[in-house]
Amino acid sequence: MKYLQSPLQVVSGRFLHQSNGLEQSVRDSLQLLMDTPLGSLPIDPDYGFVFSTLRFEIFDENEGTVFDSRDSRNPIYKKKVSGSSKNLQTFASDLKHSIEVYEPRLLSPKVVMNYRRDQRQVLVEITGLLGDTNEPFQYSNIINVWN
Repeated sequence: MKYLQSPLQVVSGRFLHQSNGLEQSVRDSLQLLMDTPLGSLPIDPDYGFVFSTLRFEIFDENEGTVFDSRDSRNPIYKKKVSGSSKNLQTFASDLKHSIEVYEPRLLSPKVVMNYRRDQRQVLVEITGLLGDTNEPFQYSNIINVWN
């Protein structure tokens, strides 16, 4: 089976780059999901991830919450940055839900996010099983935030 590779290139009405790899296709799909700001796709405002829109907000490193830059008294997100998708009070649970909706080829996804305070980065680790082959899948990404 052929899968589209990211970034897409269309030449003379045909997709130029195709890949036979399910794993790479899922990786590309996850990267696109994480890089798309939540609400930026008019046809589906639920597609994307909120971290793309938080780069200029205030982050409380002690509490792990995010504040609106105009009002630093009330957090706009009471969810924790670090944590796993098992806890509903983390951003990891939101990402897991999006993966379940928008990347059904990844079965039983689990998401862990860890804030690296000294580097001002969030390490995102996603694991699961590839649907067609039941092979283990692992993906990690670093999001630079609050610089």
